[in-house]
Amino acid sequence: MVEDDRERSELKVGGMGALHSQLHGGLWHTTRPDRVPSIVTFGSIMVEPNIDDKERWGSRDRPPFVRKLGGISLFDFDDFDPENYAVSHPLSSWQYFVPHRHDWGGAVWLNIERTAVSNSFISPDEIVERWDVTGNRGHNVMPRIEAAHLGNLPVSAIRSAFLTWDGGREVRVFDIQNFDAGHFEGIVGEWHMATGKGREG
Repeated sequence: MVEDDRERSELKVGGMGALHSQLHGGLWHTTRPDRVPSIVTFGSIMVEPNIDDKERWGSRDRPPFVRKLGGISLFDFDDFDPENYAVSHPLSSWQYFVPHRHDWGGAVWLNIERTAVSNSFISPDEIVERWDVTGNRGHNVMPRIEAAHLGNLPVSAIRSAFLTWDGGREVRVFDIQNFDAGHFEGIVGEWHMATGKGREG
């Protein structure tokens, strides 16, 4: 029991656990595993994907601020210190998504090449500047960590990808540029077997 508690404590160090070294410094988009094939088929992460409204973060009447801008939400972990951030922004909901949403049981993380999206990129600081005006504050934002890509984000800008579950303990890398549907389905099947999640998607 002591050993198990120690492992769980180490996993949660800084709020990012075992994924800290993998995510740290990068620009990332996270999504449900079942959405990956559609992203590959359309060649882009869509601002308005063809999904049920109940699966969206926020509501249609009051969407998150980045979606209000017509953007794709990104996590910018450049120079990110989880412990300092927890002190400076205690109400931020970032840990709801990292390493994955509990209700999903796992998540795919897509690493975005900064230079490939530079012309459509809005930094976390600029997001806050745009949000902090009358009329925008009612829309959710994760300050100083959430960035945005305006418009659909092409798959060609994704440099790497992985599926994670079990609180970040399990990580399976896959190639999204040369997408192998059979390989990806094998990873998803392993996730299904381990967690029982994702079958409804």
